[in-house]
Amino acid sequence: RKSPAKLPTMLDRMDGEGERLDLLVGEVLTLARLSEQSEAPLQTQRLDVIEILNDILADAAFEAQERQDTVTTDVAGTFIADVDGELIYRALENVIRNATKYTAESSTVSVACTFAAECLSVEVRDRGPGVGSDEIERIFQPFSRGADAMPRGGYGLGLAIASQAVERHGGSVEAHLPENGGLAVTVRIPREPASLNSGTS
Repeated sequence: RKSPAKLPTMLDRMDGEGERLDLLVGEVLTLARLSEQSEAPLQTQRLDVIEILNDILADAAFEAQERQDTVTTDVAGTFIADVDGELIYRALENVIRNATKYTAESSTVSVACTFAAECLSVEVRDRGPGVGSDEIERIFQPFSRGADAMPRGGYGLGLAIASQAVERHGGSVEAHLPENGGLAVTVRIPREPASLNSGTS
C-alpha cells in the first residue's frame, strides 16, 4: 500500500507464496489421510504401473530442461497390478521429483526397472549431494531432508508420502548411496496389495 509502484512485483511474490502454501497444505493432508487410513482397505484398480511411470517421466523430463538436466523418458515393458492408482502415482512422482530437485545442474536422473513375477522394482538415481550414511532412514520421515541438501522448495514430505503410500500396498521404499555419488531410491511395488489392505473399487 505504501509503494504502489511495486505492486506488480509484490503481487507476483504473493502468488508464489500462495502456491507454496497450497503445496504444503496438500502434502500435509495427503500424509494425514495415509496415517488415518492405514488400516482401511485400499481402493484398487488394475493398472499398468509402467504406463503411470512413463507419464510421470515425460513431465519430469520436460521440467528438467530448465536446469539442463536429463531424465530417463521411457521405460519399456508392462506391469499390470492391482493398485490404488492415485497413491502409486503420488509415490513415484514424489521420488522422481525429489531426484530432479536435488540432482546437480546439467546432470542425469536415471530410472531403471526390474521385473519379477509378483513385484516391480523401480530405481531412481540422481547425481546430487546425497545424504550422510546416518541419514538414510531419516529422509523418509516427515519434514526431513539431508543435512547437506540445498533447499529448492518442498518441505521434506515427498519421500515420507511415497514410503507410506507404497507400504500400504505391502511394498517398500529404500535408499542407498551409490559409489559414484548421488542418491538411489528403490520403490518395490507388489502385483497385488498385502491381503490385510486389499480391496476393490
